[in-house]
Amino acid sequence: MTDPSPLNAIEAALPIGLTLQDVAIRLAGGVCEAYSAYNNGSNLTPVLPGYNSIQTIWVHEAAPNGNPFTESLPTPALPAGDAAPATKTVPRVLAAYASCPGAAPNPCTGPTPPGTPIPGYQLFGFTATADDGSHNILIFRGTVTLEEAGYDLLGWGNNTQCLMPSQWWEKNSYGFVNSYLYAFYVNSNLIFKSLAKSCMEAIQSTVALKPNVPWFIGAHSLGGAVASLAALDAIASGMLTAGNTLVISYGSLHVGDQAFATAYNQQVPASLRIANLCDFVPSMVSLEPVIPADPYVHVGYEGTFVWQTWDDWGNHSLANIYQPIVQSYWNLLHWGPRQYPQ
Repeated sequence: MTDPSPLNAIEAALPIGLTLQDVAIRLAGGVCEAYSAYNNGSNLTPVLPGYNSIQTIWVHEAAPNGNPFTESLPTPALPAGDAAPATKTVPRVLAAYASCPGAAPNPCTGPTPPGTPIPGYQLFGFTATADDGSHNILIFRGTVTLEEAGYDLLGWGNNTQCLMPSQWWEKNSYGFVNSYLYAFYVNSNLIFKSLAKSCMEAIQSTVALKPNVPWFIGAHSLGGAVASLAALDAIASGMLTAGNTLVISYGSLHVGDQAFATAYNQQVPASLRIANLCDFVPSMVSLEPVIPADPYVHVGYEGTFVWQTWDDWGNHSLANIYQPIVQSYWNLLHWGPRQYPQ
């Protein structure tokens, strides 16, 4: 384990009886439950063993099935006179519910039958309090809908100034961030509230029920980008305190430039980023080359590993990659910057 001092300091600040691995396992389980409760549009109430007083977090999507991330494949030739369409549409498997080839079914898919996303509010996460009262958690799932996939894939190279919406009395800039990821977090109008507002309302409700305890924030994929914005937002506005907040992301997208990463790391010093080096999502900057050159910088202290399934979404799976790593292979995480080749 390289340069363990940040981990030692973080672990020393945890409630008695909890290790850093314990927290990572609990947060990964919370993210799994967020996926399961969403259940591809069913929007069920999350139920997480060991936690109570769940406050749900919502994001409004106008066209959850509206982005054209499908591919058309030619159909075989038919005898003359037979009518048939020239192409057929094959939907892509969404990252959230992907399984590794030959692996057991993804346990985070939720009850069957799954729902169908419809325009309107989508369950994106929740807050809760541990049954023993030792801490609160804030959880975000990753991409499920095709609209969310658009926020993943678009906007790279088109950045906007990062202003925290909950810091309404003083609009400090925290560098520049991907304009689509930022919009996913802050957009609202007279009809619907933003993901940012829903998140801060859930935090406030949980703080009112259980104040003055540590907060643990966990997220996967697109949720990791949201967690970066939300953690900075909550601390900059005074809802949470830096000394009492720990963030752990799994296979997270990066969000902003070096100025954003520097501001984030100063405001949220207890932040860990767990990433499979075979997972393309943490290094994704669109399907096309970004001009100017990639300006994006990850936040937090990295814990990396190698797990190759020879399947793009399989390498990104929360259920089949990130949960097993923190549960059973914690000692294989390489903490800190790598010196390549290693």
